[in-house]
Amino acid sequence: MYILINFELTICINLLYNHLFLTRKKSMKYSLVIFIINQLIVLLGILFSTIFFKDTVLYNYALFILGFSFIIYISFVFEESFSKKIFNMFTIWVLSNILFILCSYTIGLFYIKDYSIYKILARIFKDVVQVILIPIIYLYFKDSYKEMLKLVSNKVINIISVYSIMVLAFLIKYYASDPNMIISHYNFLDSMIFVVIIVLSYVIIFIAIYSVNKNVELEYKFKIIDAEMESQKQNYKMLNNSMENYYSFKHDIRHHILTIKLMIDNENYTEAAKYLEKFSENEKSQSIGMICKNFTIDSILKYYMNIAMSHKIDFKVNANIPKDINIDNIDLTSVVSNCVENAVEACANIIDEMKKYINIKAEIKGDYLIFKIKNSFNGQVIEENNILKTFKSSEEHGMGLSNVRKIADKYNGYFKIKYDDNEFEVDIILNYK
Repeated sequence: MYILINFELTICINLLYNHLFLTRKKSMKYSLVIFIINQLIVLLGILFSTIFFKDTVLYNYALFILGFSFIIYISFVFEESFSKKIFNMFTIWVLSNILFILCSYTIGLFYIKDYSIYKILARIFKDVVQVILIPIIYLYFKDSYKEMLKLVSNKVINIISVYSIMVLAFLIKYYASDPNMIISHYNFLDSMIFVVIIVLSYVIIFIAIYSVNKNVELEYKFKIIDAEMESQKQNYKMLNNSMENYYSFKHDIRHHILTIKLMIDNENYTEAAKYLEKFSENEKSQSIGMICKNFTIDSILKYYMNIAMSHKIDFKVNANIPKDINIDNIDLTSVVSNCVENAVEACANIIDEMKKYINIKAEIKGDYLIFKIKNSFNGQVIEENNILKTFKSSEEHGMGLSNVRKIADKYNGYFKIKYDDNEFEVDIILNYK
């Protein structure tokens, strides 16, 4: 009976760790229902194992296999990919077993004759240590681990998961194959070498993943800087074109006036009106005035406005942003570029030109910079691991929105996506004080 109680307690603690390291996508009510269903499956498995495998080596293995059946709960409740859920679950089990080995040797320092008392104390000690570690992990490691898990690819996770499964299989074979063997009776030096190698391997794995993610972030920042430079380059080119157009207009204006005068003199008023309308539209399309006082936002919006015009997209902007704002230009570029670029690409995929539109509103309210971007799109949304890949086939789209979310969190702000069959909306609020 004690073994079953401890088994259930270990399951609950390890599931709690999964809640720490993974992102729950379902309500607590839904999660509870799935937990109860999974628990019933486990209880039936325990009943079957007790009837057929009691007092055999297979009984211990059966309990471990039933513990792994909680992948059902993890699969339905959390939003990460299946590979990442597998990796997380097996890593928690490995570290839990490592902790049990250390606690067993610690309890073994005391002279305890009764094997059952020794085992109870070792498991209680392990459970207490795991529970004590929960607030520490929550405060100092949870967010960084989730971010790391979000950025690492499934291919890398698959390889590491195989390693975790192999390590756990070794620990079960070596320490759980004999249910009557006290762990502290195993060779202490061998056990410590195993523990050190396993822990160090995980440390190296996590450092490697962290370094790769940092390199990815650095590359992404370089791309953002390149995008900002490109938008400013285009802005300067537009300014130069505007100057050339101005001098050209100044040179040709007398010819246009003369032409219009001749039409009026000949009472050809319809043609004169058409000429004036065409002349007005031509001058309007040749230049884009200042959108807002902030140079970074102004440059980016002008850059994408030109692209939108080439795709015949109705691009409307209402931006009232001051020249100086306490937000890093790289962050500002990342937010605006990602969202507006996605909007332009979404509209470019629409065949009906009458349905192509982008409406952007940017303003300051109190201590907050507020962006609202609405655009038409074809209604096709691909959601992978809770990451939207709506308009691009590559992973950059998901990464772009992920970075926008990170920047919103960095400035204690807000980031929300809404969409229906025809319209996509992004709302961003950044606290710049």
